[in-house]
Amino acid sequence: MRTIEPSVNDQLRYAQMMKGIDKLERDELLEVTKELARLALLLQPAAMRWAAYEAAKNLTSCYGSSQGTE
Repeated sequence: MRTIEPSVNDQLRYAQMMKGIDKLERDELLEVTKELARLALLLQPAAMRWAAYEAAKNLTSCYGSSQGTE
């Protein structure tokens, strides 16, 4: 099974973000923290559920009926 690994571009964007975070004031840092929490705790799980649902729907349409190819 393949593992999830960030790309080089992902790692570069992360490093760039960390440099930007080091320059933030307290209020700006609080705002960024709240937005990251929203992304990590609300949107990411929802995106994963949607992707899993779509994958399951695609698999069942391939094996369960002929409607998916017409």
